[in-house]
Amino acid sequence: MHGITTNLTIEYRATRTIAVLLCLLGVGVLLIWHSPHLLAGIYPYATLMAYNTAIGFCACGVGLYGIISQRWQFTILSSLILFAIGILTLLDLITGIHVNTTNWFVIFLTEPPAHNHPVPPTASIAFVLAGAAILFGFNAHGSKSVIASLLCIIILFVTLIAMLGQGYGVLPIFVWLGINMAPHTALGFTLFAAGLMTLRFKPAIAAFNRFNVFSRLATGFVFMSLLFIGIGSIGTLQINSVASITQELYEDPIQVSNAALRIKEDINRLNRRMKDIAVNPQLAGTFNIPETLRKTEFSVIQELDIIERKNSSESLTKLRSTFKQWESVISSNNSLLIDGDIEGYRQKTLNDMQELTIALEYLCESIIQQAQDRMLELNGEVVATKSHAANLMLIVICGFLLVGFLVAAAITRSLNWQLQRIRNTMEQLAKGDTGIEIPFLDHPHEMGVMAKTLAVFAENIQARKQTALLLIKHQEDLEASNHRLAQTNKELETFAYVASHDLKSPLRGIAQLSTWIEEDLHEKEFSEVEKHTVMLRNRIQRMEKLLDDMLIFYRAGKVEGKQISIDVQHIATELFEIQNTKPGLHLELGDDLPVFETLGTPFEQILRNLFSNALKHHDRDQGVIRLDCHSVDKNFYAFSVSDDGPGIPEKFQERVFGMFQTLKPRDELEGSGMGLALIKKLVEAYGGTINVFSEGRGCRFTFTWPKIIKERVSL
Repeated sequence: MHGITTNLTIEYRATRTIAVLLCLLGVGVLLIWHSPHLLAGIYPYATLMAYNTAIGFCACGVGLYGIISQRWQFTILSSLILFAIGILTLLDLITGIHVNTTNWFVIFLTEPPAHNHPVPPTASIAFVLAGAAILFGFNAHGSKSVIASLLCIIILFVTLIAMLGQGYGVLPIFVWLGINMAPHTALGFTLFAAGLMTLRFKPAIAAFNRFNVFSRLATGFVFMSLLFIGIGSIGTLQINSVASITQELYEDPIQVSNAALRIKEDINRLNRRMKDIAVNPQLAGTFNIPETLRKTEFSVIQELDIIERKNSSESLTKLRSTFKQWESVISSNNSLLIDGDIEGYRQKTLNDMQELTIALEYLCESIIQQAQDRMLELNGEVVATKSHAANLMLIVICGFLLVGFLVAAAITRSLNWQLQRIRNTMEQLAKGDTGIEIPFLDHPHEMGVMAKTLAVFAENIQARKQTALLLIKHQEDLEASNHRLAQTNKELETFAYVASHDLKSPLRGIAQLSTWIEEDLHEKEFSEVEKHTVMLRNRIQRMEKLLDDMLIFYRAGKVEGKQISIDVQHIATELFEIQNTKPGLHLELGDDLPVFETLGTPFEQILRNLFSNALKHHDRDQGVIRLDCHSVDKNFYAFSVSDDGPGIPEKFQERVFGMFQTLKPRDELEGSGMGLALIKKLVEAYGGTINVFSEGRGCRFTFTWPKIIKERVSL
């Protein structure tokens, strides 16, 4: 949970940073628009971003902040602003509806802008997509996050196409109506798309993985369709551009050239007639000069108007003025002809009129040459359009195939990833690992159904596994019970065999002593009665001690004790001092005696009996009994009690742990023979072992004891 919270915090911080950067970008450009002289060095570059575009990026930043802070009013406000900028600008630029969005902001400026770029169509489309992405991106769950992420991808795609078109010449600039996207505008859209995708990409993947197969395919189809529509719109604009070039080619340069040729033809026709009359004046009666001049004037003026509508230039102005001079010369020549001044008519026609005619022909040729240059330019644009069309087709095919491959790979990977997890879960279940987490249980449709089926299988396997474990436990419990029963039977057999002997011995002694007392009383030997009475009480006490030790042995390991902190050095000293009756015997303690938590009663009983055994069997007035300890492993301590007494012969070392076993007659050394048997039973009840080592003089008893007693093993 902590790791998830940290990741979300990082994503929110990154998106918040991008929101701040977008607001700073928009506000910075707006400040530069309002303060051209203050930041004159960067004014021409910064204002390549339109004023409306800067407002749009401020709205993008506010929208991202609204998503982060979950403030619906900020989200709605920013989306409405982006929709207004994008849709109205598209209406203004593409449809021909004059909304005049470019000049909205002029009234806010203190002085007219040096240049005024409209919002490009690419940016307008991106703003519309950004507004929709903010609305869909407000919700972090469900299909809306998928739609928001797809819209961000399309924004990146549109931005990439615009930058390729203007930066590398891959696409013709006129595809975008001759309007480029500024680099910082492209940067702003890239930041916005990256910020929203950072926030919603993981939820989008999670939501996409919850779709059924048909919905995933439909999502991929819709995304590819949007890309296809976008690319198709580019192709449509290109076709329209080619059509406009062709229309301009046939409407402007060709009409101008034809009009100039017709003017030249009309002037030459009238000029030839005037020269024919100069050669043969008699032709004047058959040719009406004023009427022909009026017709020529009417035709030339019409052609000049056509040229002026298509291409107004300096040559056209000179052509008009020269034509008026030419008309004036013809009228003057006609007057000379009417007055009969044939020689004057001839001189003026062959000199002045001819000079003006050549000038008119030159001006017409100049206009025709300009029209031909324009035709060559348009032909070049057609060739460039053909080249760009090939590039566009290559990019469309490669990009479409690449994007299609990526979409197909994403859908296939999503399905394969889920199926692989289902398969791995099935394999783990087949191996008996019912504790594995079953994925996609909360998913609807196909994956959820498969996961619920696996859950049923897991429950069945778990039930069978629990049944098997229960049977195994029962079997183990039964074997343990059988083992305890066998051990109890063995102890009972030993007890019955030994008790039949050891319990009879004091009883026989009591019976014998009672007979002796009767005889002494009968014979009035009172001195022996007291002696025999003491012996009788000793036998009774021995029998009571034997019965008490048997009860202790039987209860050993069956009474639960309380765990307390044991200081082995302290308790060993106390136990030794209580039992020691020989001042010459003393206790030595090792350096590594522990202090640990354990069951106090059985541990003290073991030490007490081992000290009692060493003290009782020591045959000298001076001697040493030593207690040592070392750690065997992480689970057990090994304690040893050693003495320098007479030792135990090797042939008797195995027998000392048996019940009712003593190395000396009980008349010599009082005891029941149950002490070492009791120690062995206690040690083994808690998982330890006990051994005796003796070679010649001296003896050492070593036993292991658990460092931590988690569960008492009762016999």
